[in-house]
Amino acid sequence: MNVRWVGLLLTTLALSPPGTAGAETAQQLRPFSAEYRVSMGSMVIGRANITLRLSSEGRYTYRAYTTPVGLAAVFRNDEITEQSQGRVVNNSIIPSRYLYTHKRPKRTRQVNLDFDWQAGKVANQSADSHWTMEIPEGTQDKFSQQLALMLALYRGNKAAEYQVADGGLLKRYRYTEVSRGPVATESGEYQAIKLARNKDDRPSRATLWFAPDLNFLPVRIAKHEKDGDYVMELVSVTWQDGES
Repeated sequence: MNVRWVGLLLTTLALSPPGTAGAETAQQLRPFSAEYRVSMGSMVIGRANITLRLSSEGRYTYRAYTTPVGLAAVFRNDEITEQSQGRVVNNSIIPSRYLYTHKRPKRTRQVNLDFDWQAGKVANQSADSHWTMEIPEGTQDKFSQQLALMLALYRGNKAAEYQVADGGLLKRYRYTEVSRGPVATESGEYQAIKLARNKDDRPSRATLWFAPDLNFLPVRIAKHEKDGDYVMELVSVTWQDGES
């Protein structure tokens, strides 16, 4: 089961402490807990739970937990947890920490990124990799870029581009609007904004649909991999008001 891409769901930066503007932006993102179905062709191979927690001070925790189901669970007993923590300030997402854990029966892989915005650097600490690199303002982690994209869509942007700290390199992700219209998911049909995602100017292999009526929550993600085409669809969502 290839579930590495789930986190893609899985930029102007302010470095001052969060104030009223940060709290207003946090309200736009509205906390939620959502369940997604992961399919390969006609076979359901996984389930993902994605949650967003927000505090009244504008701090966020964005987390995804993915496990195999059905026949896929017989062959692969993987568990993937991906989490981004940081602040929402002046319509910008400022990540402070990124955690990735991939549990396999015989091996667990972990990635831990810590952002030091005063020094303008990000550091990685994992069992097989240690690195530090300089980062420009607006840099995202692999998961926080989705929150930044949701805010960009809220503002009416039809394109967005982010530099993402990944593997000791800055990788560029660009999202461009393709169309608008209905999309059917397991949870129902939604009017959605369809975006194509390009990574480092390579041809797009991922398409994402965001529903304005669900606070620009992603309701469908399709991605082409060497071993097949994967689709992630919204099953249910629960909105959670108040401080996390």
